[in-house]
Amino acid sequence: MAVIKALPRTLGSAIISPSQDEVNSAVYNSPGVYRCYLSKHLTPSEIACLLKYQPYIAGKDILDIGVGAGRTTRYLAPLTRRYEAVDYSPVMVDYMKEAMPEIAVQQADFRELAAFDDGSFDFVFASDNVIDALGHQDRLRALKEARRVLRAGGILAFSSHNIRYKKAFWGPHLDWCSNPVRFAANCVNFLLSWPNHLRVAPLRKITPEYALLNDRGHRYACLHYYAARSTVHSQLAGAGLRLIEAIDADGRVAPETEDDSENPSLLYVAERTH
Repeated sequence: MAVIKALPRTLGSAIISPSQDEVNSAVYNSPGVYRCYLSKHLTPSEIACLLKYQPYIAGKDILDIGVGAGRTTRYLAPLTRRYEAVDYSPVMVDYMKEAMPEIAVQQADFRELAAFDDGSFDFVFASDNVIDALGHQDRLRALKEARRVLRAGGILAFSSHNIRYKKAFWGPHLDWCSNPVRFAANCVNFLLSWPNHLRVAPLRKITPEYALLNDRGHRYACLHYYAARSTVHSQLAGAGLRLIEAIDADGRVAPETEDDSENPSLLYVAERTH
């Protein structure tokens, strides 16, 4: 993927740094971005979640947020009574309409799901850390929107970057691999990551509650939200959702007391209780 530029704006003689929204939109709205999402495989955490919570999916009404190029659609849509997919990137939506014309997909933002009535869905799925493209206040708003469109007893499952991950604050680094082709690809990614990192890293933000960090996703060109499990638990409660469990990268339920420093992200499962 080419280096994406989000230039500073000017106001008089002052230079205004781009916002998280502007930095991320420059990537997710870029032509051809769908090519980064053409995988057809679920992650171990997604497999574990969808198997365990299949009673909330099979023959039920499902909303898939951040559908991308339809990776999760292939697994979810055939099981459901009603499957709705949304993405905030018009590039992704256009790709989906061409690649999967039978799927109900529309451009919509996690923060604003006005296209759907209150209590419309039994299961809301937001995988691949899509909520982390949002800033703090917008994240809280998105969680409330998820609760609003869920029916009582419905499930929200979403993944989010883990601030306790041991490499969370790292910059670009080269991964050794004995396979020469893969190692060559790692070298290319390493070299292409540095211009993005030098441009975006000054926009990082670290607070006692969360951090906005650029990471390996899109070669350090995006700012993503990182939080600890305890913070996510609190945010869900504030939105009227009860955290049921967190699933780690290997597809195992991760107790809150367990060291989670090996997990770049966790998949959270929460319930609308009333």
